[in-house]
Amino acid sequence: MITRRTTLAALGAGLAAPAFRSASAQDGFPNRPLTMIVPFPPGGSTDVLARVIAERLGAALGQSVIVENRPGAAGNVGVNAIARSQPDGYTFGVSTIGPLSAHVALYRTLPFNPQTDFTYLADIYEIPNVFVVNPQNPAKNIQEFIAWAKQRGAGKVSYGTPGIGTTGHLGTEYFARRTGLELLHVPYRTGAVAVQDLIAGRIDFMFDNLPTILGQIQGNQIRPIAVSTAKRWPGLSDVATMMESGIPDFDVTSWSGMLAPKGIPEAIAKRLTAELIKIGEDPAFRARFEQMGAVSTMKGPDVLRARVERELPRWAEVVKASGARVD
Repeated sequence: MITRRTTLAALGAGLAAPAFRSASAQDGFPNRPLTMIVPFPPGGSTDVLARVIAERLGAALGQSVIVENRPGAAGNVGVNAIARSQPDGYTFGVSTIGPLSAHVALYRTLPFNPQTDFTYLADIYEIPNVFVVNPQNPAKNIQEFIAWAKQRGAGKVSYGTPGIGTTGHLGTEYFARRTGLELLHVPYRTGAVAVQDLIAGRIDFMFDNLPTILGQIQGNQIRPIAVSTAKRWPGLSDVATMMESGIPDFDVTSWSGMLAPKGIPEAIAKRLTAELIKIGEDPAFRARFEQMGAVSTMKGPDVLRARVERELPRWAEVVKASGARVD
């Protein structure tokens, strides 16, 4: 926070002074480090992908972009911090599909409105959720898993997630409703902790973002048996989709957008958007994202807004079907 001293002489300068300061601030943007809020703990998929973007964006702007982790309430705490930050362009952040769409139906009240409390900057990436089991599990595909789970009995099969309201949670509950399974949800502080318990056999499966579990899949520590997307995912071409596995209309793609608080200067918003789009056009950046299990989308605010408006009713249906609710 910057504290200003206001003198009587400055007050006498009239109403032109604030306009002059605003114009100067925009013309010199950025002249100090920026903050990118990530609404999840360090080490998760949102965090690691955001840090790659922050590194590139800082280089493009000529200022450091500091990643600030603000976890809590499946992303709501950090996204609310974005909404309540100073609208000067120096603070912005990432929101995932949860706070921007699913949580409107999941939570009885939200501290922000995803459609009105933000300046949308860019649609930034997509990632699949992958259904993974411990290698000791006998199931090699979804139908074998369903049979195994039913044999174990209601409430005897456990799954881990990074928390209530994440796509891993909602997608799994939706899967349970579609298949008649009664599963035990074990929420963790992070997906990284959950996957370690999966490897150790303390939980039975996960349905998590690919970047969180890609290393363990590649190391054969866990076995993927289905992906959540409508089509098979590059890099996991031998893993069937949920729809190919006999679960009709099951398409759960995670995505994220870059947001700033409502009211930031238009010129600054356009500058940030333009730099993000340039980053997304770089083949080396796109290749790095693909190696991490994500696909860079990097389109402008209109694309992000259209995605949010499209996803809100869709996730309302998923939440209703899942039976999940947070008061």
